[in-house]
Amino acid sequence: MDCTHYKSPLQRCFLPARRLMLALLLVFTTMCSAVQQGVNWNLHPDTAIPIEFTRTFDAGKLKSGDPVQARTMQVVHLGQGHDLPKGSLVLGHVIKARRVHRGVSPSILAFKFDRILVRQGALSVLLYVRALAGPIDSQDASYPTPPPDMNLSKTLTLIDGDQVTPSDHKVYSSTDDGLDVVGENLKDGVFERLRPALAMNEESQVLCDGTEDEQSVAIYSGSACGLYGFSTVSLVHTGKRNQGVVEMTSKYYTIRIYSMSTALLQVMGNSDGSKP
Repeated sequence: MDCTHYKSPLQRCFLPARRLMLALLLVFTTMCSAVQQGVNWNLHPDTAIPIEFTRTFDAGKLKSGDPVQARTMQVVHLGQGHDLPKGSLVLGHVIKARRVHRGVSPSILAFKFDRILVRQGALSVLLYVRALAGPIDSQDASYPTPPPDMNLSKTLTLIDGDQVTPSDHKVYSSTDDGLDVVGENLKDGVFERLRPALAMNEESQVLCDGTEDEQSVAIYSGSACGLYGFSTVSLVHTGKRNQGVVEMTSKYYTIRIYSMSTALLQVMGNSDGSKP
């Protein structure tokens, strides 16, 4: 920019810089508006959303209101022509966190996911946890480990036992009669109908319902339910009947959800995809 026609050095320096600052402010404001703008999508109840936690959440270091963040693990088909891309941010916050005091009080970690960031803005949702797995179980389900009854070197064993065979793009479940096809391994990810299941985690019982439609499951079996890799931890509330508040407790250890842990979330029936 030629500034030589300004009368003083101050004018030559300040005015162009001011215009640049105003332009950057306009861009920043536009971006913020896009994030804050509500997106009106009617989300089908029980739609599954597989996520990976992007940082470690330590109940001994967190406090109420601290942010909780994860990313979607694969494409999620929401219906009505809407797709949730892989890597979409799923956001929430801590409700309550406390370290363990053995013999006195248990560790508690309660949190809630309530927003998903999409290109069009912020999608307001209420989500509950169907299954949650630690980093070791999650990594084991992400890399091929051939089961003894299948001579396929690239077979994936999903969390809770279903098997993905890249050679024929099918998902199999072991039964007394052999292997049943229960889902598909497609370009966008792994899809299965969720199956009814009952899980016991320490002193808690988790009941999971089935779905009529295939859902995005990523590294989870359609029968996955409850906690995996969280010994001595109880899943007291999945969030389904607690306004989306997920609550975990442990009498023995301070609860930590480590980075690279994963979860299979589902949409609550009263999520309307409206502005937060």
